Amino acid sequence: MSIQTVDPILRNKDVFHHIDMGFLNRRLCISALPKEVRSIYFERSKSGSDHLTQLQNDHLLVTMLLDCCEALSVPTLLEALTRSEPSLLFKSTERLHACQKVYEPNIRVEHDISLPVDFGLPITVAYHTEHLVSSTGTMTLAEGLEGGYVQSIVGVLHKEGERFRVEPLVMGAPWFDHPRNGDDNLELMWLGQDFGEILPEDIDQFHKMTSVVADSAEEWLNAMKVVPEAKVKEAIAKLLSEPSKKDWGGEANDHFSANVYVKGVRKTAAFLLKGPSQFREMTLDMCGKRADQIFRLTRSECDICIVQHSHLIGEAVRCTLRALVVYPGRPRKYCFIDGQATYRLLKAYDLL
Repeated sequence: MSIQTVDPILRNKDVFHHIDMGFLNRRLCISALPKEVRSIYFERSKSGSDHLTQLQNDHLLVTMLLDCCEALSVPTLLEALTRSEPSLLFKSTERLHACQKVYEPNIRVEHDISLPVDFGLPITVAYHTEHLVSSTGTMTLAEGLEGGYVQSIVGVLHKEGERFRVEPLVMGAPWFDHPRNGDDNLELMWLGQDFGEILPEDIDQFHKMTSVVADSAEEWLNAMKVVPEAKVKEAIAKLLSEPSKKDWGGEANDHFSANVYVKGVRKTAAFLLKGPSQFREMTLDMCGKRADQIFRLTRSECDICIVQHSHLIGEAVRCTLRALVVYPGRPRKYCFIDGQATYRLLKAYDLL
């Protein structure tokens, strides 16, 4: 499903990102809960061994685990890989390569994890098939990213000599069918891995850009190759009724705003801006060593992370931003404003 086809109200809805468990190591999940939370889980879980009762208890356990991860500011896998710690809990949504061995009972299996950033060592997720809890989840793990599937994961990252190993606590499809998400569950449940991105025209102060269409690639390319980054920054600040801040080394973002309105709701947003100094499709090498500019952007305490470039924005940049922003638990959004969108925005408000 394309993000453009999602209803704007639904696309911009703040939701709880749950996990449709395909794998669940209940012992590790319970052990990961702080003592006080563990007691609450045992108080709230229902007695019984039938499938429905077990499923309800599992959803409760995963929900409480995600809440604890949020309270403890548990990092994503990409963030965890940048830290020099031997073991670290993380939560994120990742692409695992296919592994048909998951259908074999009572064995240990491994998947290679595909990441947009190279950390110099192989990264695998290893687990025992006895903890697989659904046939659909088993199928998505078997077919992996080659079958178009992603996995939301809470796990522990271990540095082991010549490789990184992920020990999962829970894995499954990104899932939004949860009581916290109100009455839109039926529509949300089909969005899965497509949820989290908003369009620049969803921002109220940018909405007039919908009235502008670039007739050809040459039209917007010729215009944007001569528009400096500073002018784009000033234009965005002006549209948000804010001053444009000066650049300085080590900054987390190029502009931060607490006055971005999305469908009438006030949000905070952090911007990473790239001008035409390298007038080509945006790649990760344009974002600092190991994409550290994107890492810093996502560490800003904001509701929306926005990447803008005067040219196209490449797939690796898009995948990296999404991996750092869309993860189980806290609702957060990301947005791309490529050269064509920037051109439409500036032209709509007579800022070219």
